Amino acid sequence: MVTPFVDAIRAISPLSKETEKLLKKRLSKTTGKAGDLILKAGDVNDKLYFIEKGMVRSFYTLEDDNGSKSDITSWFVGEFGFIYVPHSFIPQMPSQESIELLEDSELIALSYKGLSELYDLVPEANYIVRVLTEMYLVMYDERVRFMRMMSAHKRNEAFQNMFPDLYDRAPKKHVASFLGLTPETLSRVRKK
Repeated sequence: MVTPFVDAIRAISPLSKETEKLLKKRLSKTTGKAGDLILKAGDVNDKLYFIEKGMVRSFYTLEDDNGSKSDITSWFVGEFGFIYVPHSFIPQMPSQESIELLEDSELIALSYKGLSELYDLVPEANYIVRVLTEMYLVMYDERVRFMRMMSAHKRNEAFQNMFPDLYDRAPKKHVASFLGLTPETLSRVRKK
């Protein structure tokens, strides 16, 4: 039932049978339809999600001086990836971002409470989450760097390299906002 989540954790660090048993007891499986929000801005991100099937994005909404709002995609995750909003999950504060399912999806969740229990019960949980957090930080740092230092063409190439399985699946308007481009510019870049 929750084996893919456990397999993903095992790829980070070996798990003892006892740790695996304790982890499995704290996992829950959920499904959703494309367009569903599994986290709304203003709510606390109290779950770490593993994407078993489907694709999700995290995004925030900007309002300009005229009151017009636009969504800016901050991250994409496809199958066998984890998603959470660190600025909300770690301190358990209201999120400035939302998480939306872009496809019908199957997810496995570990609650913040369940994770905290694992921290207390098994020291290896601290190591595993530290590695996950470091991976997220490195990916975020790479994104910030390519957004500031690369041309539109290079940003598109970097996106394709970072998310090869999502390159053709993700809606172009969300990819454009993730890359800091207009949809028209992204179309021109991809045609070249």
